[in-house]
Amino acid sequence: MSQFFGCIALNPQINVSQVGSQMTRSMSFFQGDAIGMYQTKEIFICNTFIFNTPESVNTTNICQNERYVLAATCRIDNREELASKISIENPLSASDHEYLLAAYTHFQEKCVEYIIGDFSFVVWDKHEQMLFIAKDHLGIKPLFYYKDENFFLFSTYTHAIKGVKSVNLALDELYIARELKNFSPTYEDTFFLHIKRLKPAHFVKFNPHVGLIQEQRYWELKAIDISAFKTEEEIYEELRRLFTQAVICRTRTNKNIGCQLSGGLDSSAVAVLLSRNIDKSRLHTYAFVLTDKTRPYSEKGIDEQETQNIILKYADLLQENHHQIKEFHHKDVFEEFETSNLIMGGYANSDAIWQDTMFKKAGNNDVGYIMSGFPGDECVSNNGYLYFYDYIGNKQWKEVAQLIITQKLSGLKKIASYYYAKYSGTYMRGYQKSLIQRSILNPQSPFNKELIRDKEAFKFYPTFKEFLKNQVCRPHTSHRTESEGLYAAQYGVETVYPLADIRLLAMLISIPTQMFAPQDYDRAIFRNMCYPILPEQVRIQVKRNGAFTLAFFEYWHHTSLNMLKKYRFADSLGLIDTKKKFDNKGLINLIRNMKRYSLDYLINKNVE
Repeated sequence: MSQFFGCIALNPQINVSQVGSQMTRSMSFFQGDAIGMYQTKEIFICNTFIFNTPESVNTTNICQNERYVLAATCRIDNREELASKISIENPLSASDHEYLLAAYTHFQEKCVEYIIGDFSFVVWDKHEQMLFIAKDHLGIKPLFYYKDENFFLFSTYTHAIKGVKSVNLALDELYIARELKNFSPTYEDTFFLHIKRLKPAHFVKFNPHVGLIQEQRYWELKAIDISAFKTEEEIYEELRRLFTQAVICRTRTNKNIGCQLSGGLDSSAVAVLLSRNIDKSRLHTYAFVLTDKTRPYSEKGIDEQETQNIILKYADLLQENHHQIKEFHHKDVFEEFETSNLIMGGYANSDAIWQDTMFKKAGNNDVGYIMSGFPGDECVSNNGYLYFYDYIGNKQWKEVAQLIITQKLSGLKKIASYYYAKYSGTYMRGYQKSLIQRSILNPQSPFNKELIRDKEAFKFYPTFKEFLKNQVCRPHTSHRTESEGLYAAQYGVETVYPLADIRLLAMLISIPTQMFAPQDYDRAIFRNMCYPILPEQVRIQVKRNGAFTLAFFEYWHHTSLNMLKKYRFADSLGLIDTKKKFDNKGLINLIRNMKRYSLDYLINKNVE
């Protein structure tokens, strides 16, 4: 694992050494084990390393050969397969950076088609004076860039770009308005108008001589041929194999392994598979729990300690390696806002600061990689309620007729709900009304009409498989994994996501639609997959709505709002509906209130 940043001068008057120093100083909060640099008159590149894998230990120089210079944050999961296709010295001891450089040297821009794992990287061609930048399939690893007439900047943290004194840090008011209106985010936009995020599954070639940026998509989640699997049980066996492989390939660290154990299906299954495949003394589990202090603030009082304890006993995990998290380590809400501004560089959609305490504990436990069940119910453990969309969207009229015959009134209601969703523009009934109620955008904002016309905000997908693909490949998934990774990196920890393995996802969206249909329980695919993995009382548990990953979420929001009583809105941009009143009852109101305060605070922090 590592972080990187750099600058290309587009103006001969620009001193890249000076710009590089500014970027380096702004990244001082991120302490790596070593640092490597490359610099000429035109370009500065810096890569900071954390020695989380056996191959990365003692890496002190930036990765380069006679022609190319590479900086990356990466984990390659198909090293053996890749080594058979490229020329690389000492494949067993070569670092993932060396694998990437060898792959690029051999395949050029097509290298991304042969790499499986999480990565973002840049390659500078010394001969052609060309920059290539790329990002992994689901956008797990962050990469931001900025361009004006003076320079092209890139970094895995926006903070490094913000640290350059002459950049234009105008806020992106449309981005902020979307947040205030509770609209879905876009892939590339950020809090700042001129700082862009490289989109998942894309690469960019930048020619500094003509200032041309060429962007290209290299991957899309598509169904694969599964004709070799003749029965449902054979399909489930393959899913179990891929799931196990996805967990094991993410344990290649010389440090300990962490796993969030919420008590839900996804994280429980990951924890059990880890217990079967690594030394249990190296496995640390983390659970957010309610206490007598925080439970009274919880709207539904849901706690999953019982299920957590079942898994600990079933997997024979070490009790001393199970860590309960009862409160944030931040002393107050203002420290939280300051931390968010430092790590995310301003307001960020899907900011994962609520995981910060867990990552801090994991760092103290010498954890190299930490796993979770996210993104699970987005695809692999989806509830399957919309399975019938495939029948109608794909014009499978025989299956539609069977639906009516077997389910009668329920089947007719399903069909009616499909057409309601299609013509209302969203698959969620009543969601448009909810958006209006939850909006904290000033009604007089010039963006109101523009956003009302935004048809992509909550797009209807005509088939179930398209819906699944959208859920796991949507901006929210990328932004949240990106944010979790940035918070974890403070403590030398890397976040890894087995349920986002593209090999597992490709298999999942290829299987027959009827296998997704809820049986005596929903989430049928995942529950059936986990038949030999989870104990029955966990595998078939009723998932209680409202069981949040962060058990004291509501307590912290109540407490924070009390701290903010004397806070005065500046509303610098005139975008916030300061007249709208929220009480503090209900989770949605808590979230709306906190978003209003945090946005105002961070806007003002960044326009000072």
